[in-house]
Amino acid sequence: MLKLAFSNLLRRKLRSTLSILMVALGVAAIISLTSLADGLFLDIKTAVSQVQGIIIFQKNPYGPLFSQIDVKLIDKIESIEGVKKVYPVIIQTARSIEGKEFAYNPKSVVRLIGSEFEGAGNDLVVIKGEIVEGRPLRPDDRKKAVIGIEIKNQYNKFVGNKIKINGRSFEIVGVYRCGSKYMNRGILLPLEDMRELTGFPEEKVAQLNVVLENPSEVDKISKLIKLRVGDKYKVINSSQFAESLSEILNDLRLFVIAVASIAAVVAAVGILNTMLMNVLERYKEIGTLKAVGWTNSNIVKMILYEAMLIGIFGGMTGIAMGFVSSSVLARVLEMPTYVSSELVVESFLFALFIGLFAGIYPALKAARVNPVEVLREE
Repeated sequence: MLKLAFSNLLRRKLRSTLSILMVALGVAAIISLTSLADGLFLDIKTAVSQVQGIIIFQKNPYGPLFSQIDVKLIDKIESIEGVKKVYPVIIQTARSIEGKEFAYNPKSVVRLIGSEFEGAGNDLVVIKGEIVEGRPLRPDDRKKAVIGIEIKNQYNKFVGNKIKINGRSFEIVGVYRCGSKYMNRGILLPLEDMRELTGFPEEKVAQLNVVLENPSEVDKISKLIKLRVGDKYKVINSSQFAESLSEILNDLRLFVIAVASIAAVVAAVGILNTMLMNVLERYKEIGTLKAVGWTNSNIVKMILYEAMLIGIFGGMTGIAMGFVSSSVLARVLEMPTYVSSELVVESFLFALFIGLFAGIYPALKAARVNPVEVLREE
């Protein structure tokens, strides 16, 4: 039956090829777009996993970029038992680098991070990473910067060079690297330089990073901080932040899959049209087969096998196209992509389902062919 179904598809090579291509495009769209969402999820998850302790920012604005906290809050929090150190942080996006302004998009965004750096070891406090060239920032540094490895590569900068940020020059004293490409597109600056560069209000910061004496007490100290600072501020620890971020990115993944599935629906319509045309053109042939003993079940199986083969070949072709398009997207957008084995299996099964689903109606229509009417016409 499979051999017969395959032979039937070869009888209309162009039509079958176009149907396979439509399925392949749908599968490729699902793989490429979902791999982009998964790659972003893994990259940000890596970045979040490097955030330790507790983060505090203003509750009403949407995120730390728009938050403003009075620095007097630092003394209140440091007086809590179990709190080792509180670091004030200002986070903004750069308007221009090396005199070139750019739009806010994942390919060009550069994060400016201002804080009080202690200049010891590789622990950068705000982002956990390692200094791969030069040194970290020191408390007495002014007009100095430590750049991420992605910034170094993009702008061809080295320790000792100058880098112009928002029209002002800073000397590069170090280069850092961490496990996230997203976090590597950052520039660390002394807090006061950051305040002047971005026009951030005096005696205000965007967020507070709280380092604990004992990291295992994070939940307990989070509750104590909430009682101390009140409802005006959002107090989250790294595990809570990871959970909320995971929910957001999972929703993004579902949205991406839904959008990509539109192409798969179009592919299903194409298969349906192909199989209906095949049934109509083989009306007499199907009637003759039934006349010589084929049952309705045999006819249904033959048509469904043909539709299934379109789904199989379309799925295999789409997976190959998906890998290629995912790689192209990663290079063009300069964002990580991740094609998991689960995504490949799910995409193939989806293609197979589309093929079988689209073949049900043509198969039932073929099974209803009346052999007596076909023979009478002959």
